Amino acid sequence: MKKVFLSLVALVAVSSADQLVNLKIDGMMCPACVKNVKGSLADVKGVKEATVYLKEGKAEVKAVDGTKPEVMCDSVKKAGYGCTVTK
Repeated sequence: MKKVFLSLVALVAVSSADQLVNLKIDGMMCPACVKNVKGSLADVKGVKEATVYLKEGKAEVKAVDGTKPEVMCDSVKKAGYGCTVTK
């Protein structure tokens, strides 16, 4: 029983090792742009969830720890939008 509990604790610790990345997105004009940006972020390996805000021109990305924010921005740029990592 003790081994099972320790295994579950380790699993929870590994699954909670995420990072939150904030991105400034330029060039979004409509809900279709939001969908495109969200899709481009979802294609990045390690990204778990992306929330994109049209009016604020930003995205909040939950990703596996170690996922490089620059790779996220590169994906957004390939979709045709400006992107910078913010703190």
